[in-house]
Amino acid sequence: MVQSSLQRTLVLASLAGFFSWIVLGWVERPAVELLEERWARLLAYSILPTAVCFIILYRSCWHPEIVGIARTCCVLCFSCVILVGALVAAGVLVCVAWFCLNAVSGGFHP
Repeated sequence: MVQSSLQRTLVLASLAGFFSWIVLGWVERPAVELLEERWARLLAYSILPTAVCFIILYRSCWHPEIVGIARTCCVLCFSCVILVGALVAAGVLVCVAWFCLNAVSGGFHP
């Protein structure tokens, strides 16, 4: 299967953002939980994966004809879309895994 450099870049950015989100939740959870406000915790959990995606996309060949602030804003928006997509995919995978586990174990019984 031959992939273009754009497809490889998007897959790499998606996987890097997803795994950085997992590492952030696993390694830095004690430090982030010290934040008392919920919005601050959500902001801390969303900045690192978005920044990882942004750096990968900004340094890639994705739309090189766009320059300056337009490229920065476009890449930032696309990084946020990738983060949301990765979170939705993680949610779907958890639901499928829970469904399969429930089906194998015989389901819930009253």
